[in-house]
Amino acid sequence: MKKITFLMLHLNYGGLEKQTITLINELAKINKYKIKILSIYDMLNGQSFYEIDKRVEVEFLSDFGPNHKAFYHALKHKRILRFLKESYIMIKCGIYKSIKLKKYLKKLDTDIIVSSRIEFSKQIKRRDTLNISQEHSYIMTEKYIAKIRKYFKNIDKVVVMTDRAKREYDEILKSSNSKANVVNIPNMIDKNTKEYTAQYNNNQIISVGRLEKEKDFETLIDVFAILYKENKNITLKIAGEGSQRAALEEKIRGLNLQEKVKLLGRISSDEINEELAKSKLFILTSLGESFSLVLCEAMECGVPCISFNIDVGPKEIIQNGYNGILVDNRDKEKMAKEAKQLIEDEEKWNTISKNSKEYVKKYYSENVVNEWIEILK
Repeated sequence: MKKITFLMLHLNYGGLEKQTITLINELAKINKYKIKILSIYDMLNGQSFYEIDKRVEVEFLSDFGPNHKAFYHALKHKRILRFLKESYIMIKCGIYKSIKLKKYLKKLDTDIIVSSRIEFSKQIKRRDTLNISQEHSYIMTEKYIAKIRKYFKNIDKVVVMTDRAKREYDEILKSSNSKANVVNIPNMIDKNTKEYTAQYNNNQIISVGRLEKEKDFETLIDVFAILYKENKNITLKIAGEGSQRAALEEKIRGLNLQEKVKLLGRISSDEINEELAKSKLFILTSLGESFSLVLCEAMECGVPCISFNIDVGPKEIIQNGYNGILVDNRDKEKMAKEAKQLIEDEEKWNTISKNSKEYVKKYYSENVVNEWIEILK
């Protein structure tokens, strides 16, 4: 039985964490691999936000987690003793993420190492294991490209999630004489066994994601405000948590939309599916997405999706006018117009809903896992 070790930063809430654990659980079902998760940080007292198959071993490299929020709070309020304590924890986080991990990997009894982050790939020096790096992000800045060239020296396979990412990674790694083979394997979604299904008569618009600048929920609220001027029955819910919560709450108050726009915070996968089933539209306003798992999850529930036509991600999932809508140039007025049309056109709504549910079957975990089995051979 082959031994596989997955390297993860933590087991808390997050799209990367959800996707990696979904993959791990699918591989565990096959019962031909001995799987271990090595989590650098323990943020939930030995627990995982997402359920992990009981056949999977979990080990934590440390008993603490990142403390950026506490560090900057102490700095802002000039609490010297607290600042010194948080500085010490921050230094320890860096040491465990690099030096401790590197030492651990040298002694690790495993056949395959799967890295979930590029900084982990840097620490992998083994030549007696099959080394795989998952690239959950799509960042084509000069700084990140330099990391790709430098950090994948001992990586055998790089897994990306879109055709465009594969083409660009192939070119970058070829120019740096890397031995790594780039493979395109998309994210996977679980089959909708509870049959969560959206209905046309719903009046709720929804979006899901971390409350961070790159998700640009401020623009989503602007789009909703345009729609609300013409349709007082609609509401907006945003599921997720992050550093931009206070700024978003202020914007909502500024537009006097407190009764119509709700920030749901961090909720479970089942709760997200329940909210999707209550929704008429899913709107994505991110500045960038590597794949966008949440689009697929919304489509699986039959929620028509509207997204800005940004690099990779949405454009490789949404076929404009068939299973969703793509809006060019981050045009808020155009996005609101497209949303209004879908809200008012029941026939078009039903067609896109039906096409969405059919299209995302290709991303079912039972289908995608076979591509992983192939590269693990």
